[in-house]
Amino acid sequence: MLLIDVLLLYYIWWSRYTSPVRFFVLCCCGGCAAVFLAAVISDFFTGRSCGNLAIHGLAWHGTFFLFASAFLIYQQRVNGKTRRLAPSLILVFGCIYFGLAANTLLVEPTALVVREMTLTTSKITKPITIVFASDLQADHIGRYERWTLQKIKEQNADLILFGGDYMQPRAGEWQKILKDWNQLFREIDLQAPLGIYAVQGNIDIGSEEIFADTAIVHQGQTLTKSVSELRITFLSLEDSATQRSIPDTEHKDKFRIIVGHRPNFAMATQDADLLLAGHTHGGQVQIPFLGLPLITASGPLPRSWATGITPMSNGATLIVSHGTGLERGTAPRVRFHCRPDFWVIRLIPGR
Repeated sequence: MLLIDVLLLYYIWWSRYTSPVRFFVLCCCGGCAAVFLAAVISDFFTGRSCGNLAIHGLAWHGTFFLFASAFLIYQQRVNGKTRRLAPSLILVFGCIYFGLAANTLLVEPTALVVREMTLTTSKITKPITIVFASDLQADHIGRYERWTLQKIKEQNADLILFGGDYMQPRAGEWQKILKDWNQLFREIDLQAPLGIYAVQGNIDIGSEEIFADTAIVHQGQTLTKSVSELRITFLSLEDSATQRSIPDTEHKDKFRIIVGHRPNFAMATQDADLLLAGHTHGGQVQIPFLGLPLITASGPLPRSWATGITPMSNGATLIVSHGTGLERGTAPRVRFHCRPDFWVIRLIPGR
């Protein structure tokens, strides 16, 4: 990539005058070359193309190229005069480009947000605090993962629910990440008076081993149970992905929560008060000002349902978490206008 930069910058220096159109073409060529080389290098070493390496190459290669181009174009003369407008614009654009790249790749992926919501209901007689976290999705255990669990513990919740996808390690590292997660959960020692429950995600293999010897109960199959004044339905991965109602004959006016990994189950009318899901990561990249994810990874799910709070037509509330982690493997590890989060939901008795 550095060689490509040198060749393109040498062309700018050699041409003595670089028009805006020519400079735009050079930027496109350099960007395409960076992405192509990253894909080839990754395929050579790992046997598969890596979008994460490509996006890093594009970000930092592009930043260096813009700053260096601004300097070289500033040295060019037009009718004996130094060019000022073009290099100034390139420099400004380079600063913006660098800021966006640094935020998207380095800052926002770990800029965890604790989102809060209050619901008033006549179905309970005392306040209940619920923490919902989903898609921890780590490929190694580091300071961020430890800090995330510590933040969850600091909420002093009555009930903690996990929405699946706890790890996404590299090939051959499943057992190591299982042991590391289990050790971290035992060290943090999460506790909640009404219990801690975890449903299964779509990339979890043997996820129940993560919670061995902890207070966390793994629910791999669809199950409904009473927890104090709440009625909670835990969905299997398959049931969370289907658009069908999950009835509960023993509902009896209790405040009912349905939690599943995929949010597709919310597309069917559910006899519940609160629906909780993850999986979408909020899209990881959202359109500014609109807050709509570019990708939902949930098929027919409405785009606006894949992030945050959605009031349902029957009076229920759907909450889809952005997840505390992000997509691993060969995917670009980026977040833009879509910070990781977990939810603190406060149920208040009242009319």
